Amino acid sequence: MIRQFQSEDAPACSALLLACLESDPSYTPALREKIRCSETPQSMRRRAELFYVAVYEEQNRILGVAGLELNEIRILFVSPEHRRHRIGRSLLEHVKTRVPAVLFSDIFVYASIPSVEFYRACGFRENGPFSFDIGGEMLQTVFMTSSTAAV
Repeated sequence: MIRQFQSEDAPACSALLLACLESDPSYTPALREKIRCSETPQSMRRRAELFYVAVYEEQNRILGVAGLELNEIRILFVSPEHRRHRIGRSLLEHVKTRVPAVLFSDIFVYASIPSVEFYRACGFRENGPFSFDIGGEMLQTVFMTSSTAAV
């Protein structure tokens, strides 16, 4: 079941995000540590104050989380042990319905290198590399877009 994030979901969502961080080989140890230090239940609650956040819940366990600000996918994480079960695609389809197509013709994401194939399979196009400076450590991403008309 996909539902809107609630404040009490913050510890589980933060733990899920950290599990995904640990399983992603594209992060350097220094970058991983910078993100680990800033990722807390409170930071998860703050995200939900700033933009729409949804969770994928099954048997009272949060298996995925996605966040959308206007037409930008800000977060999309699925528990490493539950990947390839359509949870990510379901969350993506859900948040995409929240984008007002009358205002935005595209939805976009700065995809981590390992997630590029997932977004490509969901109909996103690559528009070039983009790097973020996170406390002196560089996070390599790929800027990707998709039409708001279909996933």
